[in-house]
Amino acid sequence: MSIQVNFDKHCKEANEWLLEIGDRAGFPDRTDWSYGCLRAVLHTLRDRTTIEEVFQLSAQLPVLIRGIFFEGYKPSGKPEKLNAEEFMTRIKKDLGNVNPISTNDAFRVVIELLYNRTTTGEMDDIRGQMPKSIQQIWDKYRPLETEDEWDE
Repeated sequence: MSIQVNFDKHCKEANEWLLEIGDRAGFPDRTDWSYGCLRAVLHTLRDRTTIEEVFQLSAQLPVLIRGIFFEGYKPSGKPEKLNAEEFMTRIKKDLGNVNPISTNDAFRVVIELLYNRTTTGEMDDIRGQMPKSIQQIWDKYRPLETEDEWDE
């Protein structure tokens, strides 16, 4: 039995995510910067989230984005205890010096993307695991209405 993998489809999905990030950040032609934002925020969220929620979120990610999400993941000692300042500093460090997208914008565009492309319930579950200081930052960027809420 032969199974064909459609890599073009998976690449197209990943590129759609990067293009959406670029559009939201104001740099639609810089998928390299979008990738940096996505990776920095996903890794910081992942490391501050319980293993169970990490796997629940990953099930909703496209194949190549899931690979980025799990790149370098070490589940022992998770979730890491990070306050808001440490959380945002981690994102800033992972963005590096070449990416002109600010830490706050990187967090904003990826949170908006995740609410748009995954379920509100899953995102709110992850938000609920964060300390209040991170929840306050998160709430600035959480969509007031989401498609999941419209369907109810």
